[in-house]
Amino acid sequence: MKSSLVKALVLILLVVPFVGSAYSTADNQFWTQPSSQATFPAGAFAAASTQYFNATQLWDELWNATSKDNLGNYTKTLSDDYPQRRWHANNMTPSVALEGAWYWANESMKNNTGGNVVFHHVTQYESLLAIKNGTGPAPRQAILVTGVIDCDATPGANNAGSTVAAVLEIARIIDQYPLACDVYYVLINRGTNDTVYDLGSRAFVSWLIANRVETVTALSFERLLFENINYLYGTRFSLRTYAGSSVYQQTRWTPDIMLMLSSTYGSGKAMLATDYSVAKRSMAYEMWQVGRYAVHVSQGYWSDPIHGTANDIWSNSRYSYEKGREIVACAASAIVYIGSLGAGDIGTFSGNANLGPQESTSALFMLTFNGYVNVTIQWDMNTTVNGSLRNEATQQLLYSRAGDDRLIIMKYLSKSSGQVRLSVENIGTNSATLAFTVTFLNDCDGDTLSDSFEISINTNPLSVDSDRDGLSDSFELAIGTDPTSPDSDHDGASDSDEYIWGSSPLLNDTDSDGLLDGTEVAFGTNPTKRDTDADGLEDWPEIYIYGTNPCSADSDSDGLEDGFEISAGLNPLSPDSDRDGLSDLFEILNLLNPLSKDTDGDGMSDAYEVEFCLDPRNPDTDFDGIPDGIDWDPREHWLSTVAPATLLTVVLLLAVFSLLKYKVYERR
Repeated sequence: MKSSLVKALVLILLVVPFVGSAYSTADNQFWTQPSSQATFPAGAFAAASTQYFNATQLWDELWNATSKDNLGNYTKTLSDDYPQRRWHANNMTPSVALEGAWYWANESMKNNTGGNVVFHHVTQYESLLAIKNGTGPAPRQAILVTGVIDCDATPGANNAGSTVAAVLEIARIIDQYPLACDVYYVLINRGTNDTVYDLGSRAFVSWLIANRVETVTALSFERLLFENINYLYGTRFSLRTYAGSSVYQQTRWTPDIMLMLSSTYGSGKAMLATDYSVAKRSMAYEMWQVGRYAVHVSQGYWSDPIHGTANDIWSNSRYSYEKGREIVACAASAIVYIGSLGAGDIGTFSGNANLGPQESTSALFMLTFNGYVNVTIQWDMNTTVNGSLRNEATQQLLYSRAGDDRLIIMKYLSKSSGQVRLSVENIGTNSATLAFTVTFLNDCDGDTLSDSFEISINTNPLSVDSDRDGLSDSFELAIGTDPTSPDSDHDGASDSDEYIWGSSPLLNDTDSDGLLDGTEVAFGTNPTKRDTDADGLEDWPEIYIYGTNPCSADSDSDGLEDGFEISAGLNPLSPDSDRDGLSDLFEILNLLNPLSKDTDGDGMSDAYEVEFCLDPRNPDTDFDGIPDGIDWDPREHWLSTVAPATLLTVVLLLAVFSLLKYKVYERR
């Protein structure tokens, strides 16, 4: 039944409303559409630009296009013609064989893409990067497809060659499909000097960050071919994913797609693994370290006894290129599916089966959006059919409906993300040929907005933060800012900064002080306060009229606030407004005039009078009637000088007079 389930003979798109109510047997109540746009955007399906694509048919095409012979030939060429492809990390130089492998890889990439995609070197490790440009507006997000091209002193067929083969084959398979995002094909030169970490991949991740390249996810290939039934997981391939997030799209979504494809189209070789130490020397690990999402794709048994030896040749009997084909087909199908959803298109899933009485078929799909799952089931004979939806992880019944009139329409409002299985069972007495379709909204980036709705408002379905301003698109819609502009009010400050500061991202001058919020930030003022330093002067006049510092209450550090100095007619930019040598504060505290060098107008400056212990507030310090400016001794009253001299003169005169009188008496 599995093959008939996934081969789409007919795509049935029964137009049903995506609003209203649906009965759920899981909790015996009717669900009604939420009013929150962020939960289920009204009208998302009604947009005239909405496009549908048959995901089942798409995966069928990609699976059939994948060639194990190509994988074998690529691996053969690398191991036979370019063995010992060594990157000498001590002096950052390649061996001759590695240089030859670079040239060959570039020619192969050009052949696989009609010459449209070519490799060039990036980082000091000279790793190879080729870009398939997406159809979305720039700057676009990227899906990384990475392998390792250098090896140690061996042929390096599986150890590295198989990963190069995977990258080249994926580039060939998906070349004809337009995707919303870019695809970065990366071949790493990592060297063998560090056996714990992949320094070449670390340098590339740093390059991504420096160039502000946002990534949707990365598929990091590492040893793909080893197969031996005598080893635990020896016939499987492992998927290890990012564990640093609770968001389904950032952790399990891509692996779940690949697991579903492996079980539906392949032989079920894929498995989810949790032993992250195996992935420590890989591109995936380096992505995880900086909080980026990636999947480490490798053979199930680790580490095999062949890698790193002379037996690591393309034709080793333990290498399975059919296994490699399943890995590559799963990866290519996941990439194209995600890249198609990123354009806002809606994927539909279809299947058909011939079911006898009590027989059933099922299909597995991945939900990423809390919205309606619409299922249509039709059959050709009189019998009773039951359709049910179950949570694949818990086996909880989510929805069930039976019918006997050759048509069932199911509409279930999902409130969680993850794997859901549709089961269709013929519970009647007659055989029947049936067909079904499943349609639902997706949310590729996990921001709670459906992809089609994001397209309708010009945000990016592959980016949580379309305008890269630090606020998620859904949060911006909730607070009323523009998720397509990093500065909604065009005031020079980003929305996220304004949210942090407490200013309004919707008002260009939050405090109405005449300064744009962005201008205030540039000057260091508070966009939510008209007078940042609380000195009595608003920020605008401080900057544009007085030239004072709006972030300092006392621009000239003289102990007087700028506002007071302005009101008093002082210079807030000078601690000594009258330039008399005495600070304004000193003059005010001592009742002097800080706007006059000579407060008392006596001809002597205030500073001079203070220095020589005169009273700068009194033009006649000694109160002798002689102004200080012309007084021979301004600190002493003139009487204190003249009186003793006069007394002495009088005494002398009296003495002379007495003497003269005595002589006169004596003559008589």
